[in-house]
Amino acid sequence: MKSLSDIDALIDELRHEYLEARKQVSLSEQARNLRPVDRVGELIRAERKNQGQTLQELSELSGVAYATLSKIENGDTGIHLSTLSEVLTSLGLKLWIG
Repeated sequence: MKSLSDIDALIDELRHEYLEARKQVSLSEQARNLRPVDRVGELIRAERKNQGQTLQELSELSGVAYATLSKIENGDTGIHLSTLSEVLTSLGLKLWIG
């Protein structure tokens, strides 16, 4: 027969394992919501289309040249942080770096 201290130790160990598992699930859920920077053009295009905007309309709203936006969406060029901020603001989105 196990002593109370053995049972208490087992309960503590199980509690620790449970909390660790919950932490891992939380981290996994957070990672699922992250958007890789190398796909930023795809994400901009998807959000623009989701909002029913044309590339020309986004260009006019953001002040970013049509050709530049096209290259960004197609993955043919990188994007400066200031440009990304302008585009996201025009789409009503916020940039979170963490």
